[in-house]
Amino acid sequence: MAGPFAERSIVLEFETGSPEEFLRFEPEAPPGERWLHRPDEFDDDLDREGVIDRYALPDSAEYEVSVVTVPPGESMRIGDVAGLNGRSGGGDLVELLGRDAVPEEWVGETVTLAEFLADRS
Repeated sequence: MAGPFAERSIVLEFETGSPEEFLRFEPEAPPGERWLHRPDEFDDDLDREGVIDRYALPDSAEYEVSVVTVPPGESMRIGDVAGLNGRSGGGDLVELLGRDAVPEEWVGETVTLAEFLADRS
C-alpha cells in the first residue's frame, strides 16, 4: 500500500461547491486529523464490528462519530480506504486537502458509534 487509499481504488479530487456534510470517526486509522466519510456511502446494515472493518479503524474501546459540515471551496480527495490494522477496508475515505485538521467550527453533533448505529436502525 502506497498510502491510505486501497491499491486499486480510483481516487478523485474535487472542490466543494456548496456546504456538504461528512462523517468523522474518532479514532481514525490514517495519521492526521483530516479524514472524513460520505454519509450516503455508509451501509446501515453494518454492526459495530462491520463498521470497524469497513473503515479500517484502529483498536479502541469506544469510537465517536461526528457530523462535519464542510463549506464551499474546500479541496478534497476521495477513494476507498486501504486495509489497515488487520481490517479489510473498502469503505470510502475523504481527505481534506490543504489542512492539517478539520476545523472545530465545522464539527456538529458527536455521538458514540453505538448511539450512531442505534439511531440509524
